Amino acid sequence: MTEYLLEGKSLEWLLESATDAMIIIDGEGRIILANPVIEHLFGYPRRELIGKSMEILIPERFRKGHHSHLTGYFTNPHARAMGAGMELFGLRKDGSELSIDVSLSPLKTELNLLVMATIHDITRRKQAEEQRDRLLRELESANEELKNFGYVVSHDLKAPLRAIGSLANWLSTDYADKFDDEGREHMRLLISRVHRMDGLIDGILQYSRLGRVKETIVAVELNHLVQEVIDLLAPPKNIAVSIENLLPTIMTEPTRIQQVFQNLLSNAIKYMDKPEGEIRIACSAEDKQWKFSISDNGPGIDKQHFEKIFQLFQTLAPRDRVESTGVGLALVKKIVEMYGGRIWLESTVGLNSKTKQGSTFFF
Repeated sequence: MTEYLLEGKSLEWLLESATDAMIIIDGEGRIILANPVIEHLFGYPRRELIGKSMEILIPERFRKGHHSHLTGYFTNPHARAMGAGMELFGLRKDGSELSIDVSLSPLKTELNLLVMATIHDITRRKQAEEQRDRLLRELESANEELKNFGYVVSHDLKAPLRAIGSLANWLSTDYADKFDDEGREHMRLLISRVHRMDGLIDGILQYSRLGRVKETIVAVELNHLVQEVIDLLAPPKNIAVSIENLLPTIMTEPTRIQQVFQNLLSNAIKYMDKPEGEIRIACSAEDKQWKFSISDNGPGIDKQHFEKIFQLFQTLAPRDRVESTGVGLALVKKIVEMYGGRIWLESTVGLNSKTKQGSTFFF
């Protein structure tokens, strides 16, 4: 048996110590050496491969033209990855195929020029790539459906809802003297339900647009923005809203950070149950982040509801007592997490104590 030497070392020794699947072929494309990893990868005992054309390891549909490629390589031998930008497949003894990457290295032995092919099984990687591509297609399809859903909601639902609202207002005004007390209450509830539905649709649209509709990120001066939000909400005279310290200027989408403060402040105002309500806005620097807090002396929230209130359409108070769509806090959570932040709350449920009762939302 011929012993092939490379710089005085046996090629068999080189292959036996390798952890990758390797074969060495001569100028005719015949396999002259193979290592044990090849047996595991292709299912052939090495003795069956020695002396055979390496095309035994290639699916038939790829064999055409392989010999000319091999001849060209021996004419200009150099280390390279085989089939760059192409999908390569290997053929196992049982007829099954596997996805592979192949790198070629010329070997100048004392006898002649050989080529060492190192073969990597990339079947799992290809399967993962295919799964990723499938998930991306499904995501694109879901996003397209979400866009269509937004169109349907904004056009096909809001139009008849506006008509119902206009008709209800017209009936309440023009037929006010025809209704008894019960009838007037029914009309009030009808108009209230229309407004709630309108707000719910708006909330759903805002939630569905998050992450799809992007604004330019700019420097936002929060002292100015938060004061604008407070003015917009116009808290009743019995609720005092204060900014405890200087707020920073941050790089963000203006509408998004406005939605965060507007929803948190609106909730604190809406659920206030004290004759003298207090809402405090504060900020502190922690590591490389800003930590914001909005505190109130309202009714407080039981710990068992801490997770529930951030879910879509979840409200704790009956809707007939407090008008709420159940979208606001879900929207806030999605915005904060979209920026890599987190939101949580601390709360104490009490009876009369101002100092021990209330909630603080942090983000």
